[in-house]
Amino acid sequence: MQVNNQSLNYWTQKLEVAITVVWLLCFLDVRLPAPIPGLVKALSYPIIAILVILRWKRFPYVATRDVPLLIYIGIAVASILWTADAQKTADSIRGLIRMFLLGAFIATRFKIEEQVKIFATTFAIAAVLSFVTSIAVPSYGVFDGAWVGIFTYKNYMGYTMSIAAVIFLLFANFKQKKQNWIAWIGFGIALSLNWFSRSAGSFVNILMLLSLVPLYRLVRQNYKLQVFLLGTICILLGTVAIFILGNMETIVVDILGKNLEFNGRTPIWNLAIEKGLDKPFLGYGLNGFWSSDAGIYIMINTWAGLREDGFNSHNSFLELFLNLGLFGILMFLISLIRTFAQLFILLVKTKKIDFFIFTQILLFMCLAGWADTNFLMSASSSYCCIYVTIAISSALELERIKRNNTFNKSLVIVSKNRNFKSIY
Repeated sequence: MQVNNQSLNYWTQKLEVAITVVWLLCFLDVRLPAPIPGLVKALSYPIIAILVILRWKRFPYVATRDVPLLIYIGIAVASILWTADAQKTADSIRGLIRMFLLGAFIATRFKIEEQVKIFATTFAIAAVLSFVTSIAVPSYGVFDGAWVGIFTYKNYMGYTMSIAAVIFLLFANFKQKKQNWIAWIGFGIALSLNWFSRSAGSFVNILMLLSLVPLYRLVRQNYKLQVFLLGTICILLGTVAIFILGNMETIVVDILGKNLEFNGRTPIWNLAIEKGLDKPFLGYGLNGFWSSDAGIYIMINTWAGLREDGFNSHNSFLELFLNLGLFGILMFLISLIRTFAQLFILLVKTKKIDFFIFTQILLFMCLAGWADTNFLMSASSSYCCIYVTIAISSALELERIKRNNTFNKSLVIVSKNRNFKSIY
């Protein structure tokens, strides 16, 4: 009977990992043939609910570790009361809660090392499928000469492969002790897909992320060397920033092939901010702005044109402001800054590569979020789920370390008191 229970637990754990990877992959902005998207959406709610119920004892505690994030979710849910489009907001609320529950489940069920492996596995499958699809079925995986793989758009593949390449590189150098050639192959495939996507934004993204990889070596050095190297890096980064600002037109127009309005985004951003200030505190409701009169006005008066299926500002931070106002974006920014701070403390204290990978993922989301709305708290994207997992897991791990330190100090005090009494 004991053997059967052990076997059952083993296969249950494997099944949980497989289900998690499948759902992360399905919501990674991939292009699925009909009627699979509708089926995936319908099945996701009961399956994720079952996963949460299986961990019901610990789940409530874990899910409440990031209070600002919970407040953000609360504002999003409450926005049904003032939204400009009740149907879209209701659908988005369901999707956001689904992503939050899945992210909190991952934080509850898996250790940090396991979470990193799950994310890496998801990106690896997406990379391999995109590579094979683009070569074997170009009618599906290539559009206008740019590789899109299994994704809906070239930028989605390009951006996703940029963070995938960084994760594989870190695995190959610091984490994968055996068979690191697999990680190197993954890095090569992701780098190739990033290039063939012809996404200028994702190319800049991957260069910035890769340039930060040596910082992990800095964290592992002794204190004096850390100070010296950090000072040198700050000087170099300052020099690069001055160079970029002084040559912005050359970089944007000649190298990236864009105009100084970032392919027409700037006029939309200016109008969106102007209209967003009409309802500055709570916004137009989750995913409700572009159905409002303000959103329609922007579409009519820009290159976007009136669209029945809606539009977006092509900027995640601006979209947060338009939908949930200053209160909503403030709560999210507090959660984001808090998570960055926690990861920095954990990285310095433990020097584990897993926390550096989490930091790189968050940086990737912020960078990609400036050009698209699917990378920060999108109700239909796995990146929302990944953010929830990282935010909650970093808070939990920091709590655990503080609790252990307090316990160890208590043991030292008790030991000293006993030694003092033994003298007398």
